[in-house]
Amino acid sequence: MPTSDRDHDKIATTTDSTNEPADFDRAISTTGYGLFNVLLLLAVLPIAWTATFDTTSGAFILASAECDLQLITFFRKGVLVAFPYIAMITTGFIWDYITPYISMKTLFILALFGDSILNIVSSGVQSYYAFLLVKFISGIFVGGPLAMVMTYLTEFHSAKYKPRFTTWTGFLFAVANIVPAALGFTILPLDWHIGILGQDYGSWRIYLLICSIPPVVGLVTATMLPESPKYLMAIGRSDAALKLLRRMYCMNTRQPADTFPIKALFVRQKTQLARSVLDTSLERMRISLYNTKVLLTTTAYLPAFCFVSFLQFGSMLGFNTMRLWVPHLFIILNNFDAEKWTPEERQPTICEMLDRRAALPGRQYLNCSNFDDACFRWTINPSVYQNSTIIASSAVLFSFLAGFIMTTKLRKQIIMLTALLISVASSFGINWAQSPPYMLTLAAAVIVTTRIAGNIVTAVNVDVIPVPLRATSTSILVIIGNIAAIVGNLIFSALLDTKCIIAFMGLGCFFSVCFCVSLFFPQPVKELPAKPAEVSEISKA
Repeated sequence: MPTSDRDHDKIATTTDSTNEPADFDRAISTTGYGLFNVLLLLAVLPIAWTATFDTTSGAFILASAECDLQLITFFRKGVLVAFPYIAMITTGFIWDYITPYISMKTLFILALFGDSILNIVSSGVQSYYAFLLVKFISGIFVGGPLAMVMTYLTEFHSAKYKPRFTTWTGFLFAVANIVPAALGFTILPLDWHIGILGQDYGSWRIYLLICSIPPVVGLVTATMLPESPKYLMAIGRSDAALKLLRRMYCMNTRQPADTFPIKALFVRQKTQLARSVLDTSLERMRISLYNTKVLLTTTAYLPAFCFVSFLQFGSMLGFNTMRLWVPHLFIILNNFDAEKWTPEERQPTICEMLDRRAALPGRQYLNCSNFDDACFRWTINPSVYQNSTIIASSAVLFSFLAGFIMTTKLRKQIIMLTALLISVASSFGINWAQSPPYMLTLAAAVIVTTRIAGNIVTAVNVDVIPVPLRATSTSILVIIGNIAAIVGNLIFSALLDTKCIIAFMGLGCFFSVCFCVSLFFPQPVKELPAKPAEVSEISKA
């Protein structure tokens, strides 16, 4: 997640007297927690949900849009699903060097305006490559401004309320994974055809139009958001910051604004703002690279960092691959031509059911020489998207509840081992399950358990990586998670086209390695063998 220079400014020490200028931490603590914070959270929810919609909605239209977008191979579908993540990886680092100079509110507005237009445009494109381009540009916004929502929110909360607030906010953000599936269940099975600007809009195009509602609503709410008080203080607008803090105090405590005990704010010296944007950005890049070097080369940090990085890659690969492919795979399973299945002594495996020549829509093309180039009109079974909604709900709920259990290192390790063991068994067993309901149960188990494992990795990162390097390690974990989503979707889709059984067996083997790695939980690094560049540079500010 992008971080801002204002997070690292040196804060002056003040006395307890209310007549003395107060620093940010003291001022934000005085505002308390209440109505203002709740309303602010509700206002940013559509902004946060936009990112999830942009990376998820494409997976639900693979069957419906196969002929319109020429999605005739699994790999073309995998590229479509992975493209937003590719954009997030290739352009995400740019936003790290823009945020100190542009407020988050402004970035939210610009990103949501562009994303709203792109989502509407995506519903009308006729070309596969045009759709990829739209999803790529959309991914640029998702990987930048829309990834800063949590950072923005935390700047309105004191340290006392941040942990609990972050937990519940993360849960509400995760609910966004449920909504695209629920919308798919409601819209995609319908035989809708609406003429818009002379073009026929089928159900999948209408689905994408409806999925553009969150960025549009988010654009409206973003225009009403206040600037972060930390940002206002960082740029020297102490009067505006004090006015905002008084309003927060009034709404949270139900006390008159003029009773706010802080009468003046300490304006921090922003020496870096006097430097050129290029110089400061290069300095930030140097600090990030130095801290990354410390994590990768220092004996004390390397085992812990490699542990969380590898398990982050494994958990996010499993989660983002299975959750994005389950809807389409089970649409195909529901179109299996059972009458053509000849071996009566056993049920077909999932790979045999995924064979295009065994699909009901493929009957009419079996004798054609260009069978591999034919697109299929799949029958959309509403129960598939209904099941996807249930799976998404289970993943969100169980991962949230697991957070209340993993309070000790031993509990985290036990839950991690259990989750990965279930993932291993489910991945190996899904190909030989006796019927689609059993296959679906095993696929759901992979999605839920890898989501839980990913949450544990985040918690372990906080436990074992010291504070001066934690921001860098967290940013790297986000990048690793996006790389895992790309690698998982591309390799999985390519294997479905060539060696289907290896796609599922490969997941099982990889989860087995993750299980073995999770047996060696790292210890927290308590002493810093070398002073990180980040700390030394901040002390000079």
